[in-house]
Amino acid sequence: MQDSVSLALIGALDADVDVVGVDEAGRGSWAGPVVVGAAMISVAGLQELLERPELAAVIDDSKKLTPRRRIRALDVVRGLFRVEVGVASASECDSLGMTGALRLAADRGLRSMPRAPGLIILDGSHNYLGSQSVVTVVKGDMRSLPVAAASIAAKVARDTAMADLAREYQAWGFEIHKGYGSRAHEAALLANGLSGVHRRSWGYVKRLGLDADQ
Repeated sequence: MQDSVSLALIGALDADVDVVGVDEAGRGSWAGPVVVGAAMISVAGLQELLERPELAAVIDDSKKLTPRRRIRALDVVRGLFRVEVGVASASECDSLGMTGALRLAADRGLRSMPRAPGLIILDGSHNYLGSQSVVTVVKGDMRSLPVAAASIAAKVARDTAMADLAREYQAWGFEIHKGYGSRAHEAALLANGLSGVHRRSWGYVKRLGLDADQ
């Protein structure tokens, strides 16, 4: 990826200020957790990375990378950034709504950081963190290196969680669709009903005529 935003955002910050990229995985899924990744680096460290064009071929929007490339990229990311992830369960997504679940997951990840950042670059257009130190960037995972790093961490963590759930809930095929909507997922739901990790307040439940109280 070519980082078109980070230099502009950090231009007025001191070199020792920490910057954190934040991105999520699993927002639109029907089942499983939502995961928020956070990748921290100092302004000076980020400036050095932005002068290394070879990283553009490794650290990119996680959706552009194959699963194998994402895992390799995460190894690179962990060598360059302090990386944490926070998780909100399917039941928390139901009870809090997606905005609340994202805020909870992000808070869990950010609280694991060694210190508060001076700037958070958040993927998207909505500041679900509520912090004044947040700058939202639409398609930030394609335009900002720290956000791309966070997107890789979130995606790998969530895919791993869904693979674990697939072994526990074998009838729903989570290892294939990762809990997102698909024809195979619909067929599994119609045959087996809702599992213990499906989001029961989501619209697909009513559309498919499923019993949210089962």
